[in-house]
Amino acid sequence: MGIEIGMITIPWYGLCIALGVMAGVILGYVLTRIYDMKFDDFIQIACFTGLGAMVGSKLLYLAVSWKSIDIARLTDLDYLNTLMGGGFVFYGGLVGGFIGLYLCGRFLHIPVLRYAQTAIPVIPLVHAFGRVGCALVGCCYGIPYNGPGAVIYTESAAAPTGVPLFPVQTVEASANFVLAAVLSLYVISCRKKKKKPKSVQLYLVIYSILRFVLEFMRYDDSERGILLGLSTSQWISIVICLIVIILELSEIRTRLRSMRTSDENR
Repeated sequence: MGIEIGMITIPWYGLCIALGVMAGVILGYVLTRIYDMKFDDFIQIACFTGLGAMVGSKLLYLAVSWKSIDIARLTDLDYLNTLMGGGFVFYGGLVGGFIGLYLCGRFLHIPVLRYAQTAIPVIPLVHAFGRVGCALVGCCYGIPYNGPGAVIYTESAAAPTGVPLFPVQTVEASANFVLAAVLSLYVISCRKKKKKPKSVQLYLVIYSILRFVLEFMRYDDSERGILLGLSTSQWISIVICLIVIILELSEIRTRLRSMRTSDENR
C-alpha cells in the first residue's frame, strides 16, 4: 500500500516516517539554535538515537510477538525479510533511543542530556507522522466501533476489512502533534525565563499516560502481548511514570535537605 509512480511503489508508512524525520530535523535545528547549541552535535545524537530506536523497536516487537513467528521458516529469506521489514514497537524504540543517547555521550563526549531536554519535542513529532502511516496502512488498529470517525479498511495486511474500527492511530497522531507543540513552547519559554527545562520528564509522563489510555482502544492484541489484562506498552507506561515520579521526588527531597542545611549554617 502506497503511492505508485510508474513501476515504483512508495509505501505509505515509509513515506510518513521520511516526512517525520525531515520535520524533526527542522524542529531540532530551530530549538538548538534558540539555545545556541551546535546543530552538528544534534545530528550526531540523532544518528545514534535513531539507530538505537530502530534496533530497540524491532527487538521488542520480536519479543512480544514471538508466538506468531514461524521459527521453522527463519531460513526462508523471503519470510525473514518480511519479518524484519515490518513490525516495530514504539516503547522498544524509546528505550533503544535512550541507550543510543547514552552511547553517543560516552563515545563523542557531547552533553547529551542538555540536548535531550532541548530537542525532546522532536520525538513526538516524528512519532505523530509514524502514526499517520499506521492509519494509512491499517496496523496498530482500533477496536470495533460505530461512532463518529470510525474507519473501515477495504484493503489492509493487518486490520480486519469491512469492519468499522476506532481511529486510534489518528487520535494518537493528533495527540503527538499537540504534545510536540506544547513541549516546544515549554522549551522556548524556559529559554526566555533562563530556567533549565525538564521537558524529558514532562514528555515521558504525559505520553505514558496517553499511551496507557489509548491501549484500551486497540484491538491488535496478538501484536502487543497481554499480561494480567494489560498490554506490554501499558506495563511499560506504568514503570516509566513510577520511575520519573520517584526520581523527581528524590530530587525535591535533596533540594529541601540542601535548603535546611544552608539555613542552619547561617
